[in-house]
Amino acid sequence: MVKRIHVLVEGFTEETFVNMVLAPHLVNYNIFADATSVYTKIVGGRRAYRGGVNSYGKIKNDLVNLLKGDPSACAVTTMFDYYAFPTDIPGYDSQPTQGCYEKANYLENQIFMDVNDPRLIPNLLVHEFEALLFSDPTCIATVFNGKGTDDLNEIVSLCGAPENINNSPETAPSKRLLMIYPNYSKVLHCSLIIPKIGLDIIRVRCPHFNNWLNTLENL
Repeated sequence: MVKRIHVLVEGFTEETFVNMVLAPHLVNYNIFADATSVYTKIVGGRRAYRGGVNSYGKIKNDLVNLLKGDPSACAVTTMFDYYAFPTDIPGYDSQPTQGCYEKANYLENQIFMDVNDPRLIPNLLVHEFEALLFSDPTCIATVFNGKGTDDLNEIVSLCGAPENINNSPETAPSKRLLMIYPNYSKVLHCSLIIPKIGLDIIRVRCPHFNNWLNTLENL
């Protein structure tokens, strides 16, 4: 039986990932996925801008619209960074103080309870989308003419795993990349690096991401 899911994402990079990497993979499971970036601004009464998020209320609104707008869809899921996730989500101040996976699981559960629809599969990227790139530092360096491999490997070694790379304005994965590659661009370079790495390696190195993908495959 063919199944359809909608993925609400944070911005253009995540939308490209869904369309170019995730959706083709899920077709093997008779699941057809499409991506929608969260709407963040309204101009002249119209939802004119997409991408980026500074309010949980906007995420919830789009999730409810996707769920109600397509009752036949088997699931609606998300791709948002845990890093800098909006603090107006219910229960934000009561989240665990330690453990990146525990923190992400907690907020995902808060989203699930707040939206209150069994078809919702909340997913937060730990700590942000760029963590997936650290699954294979060699692939990152290849895009930058082979430079920075040792620095990238040291970061992963110190943190223990890509999803453990620190959650702060100075040490988040994207900030680490900018320190090594000042010309790093999320929109440009993620679309070049992720296909080089491939889902198989990402799943091995990023257990939270792998658990989410397993859930989708088993719908």
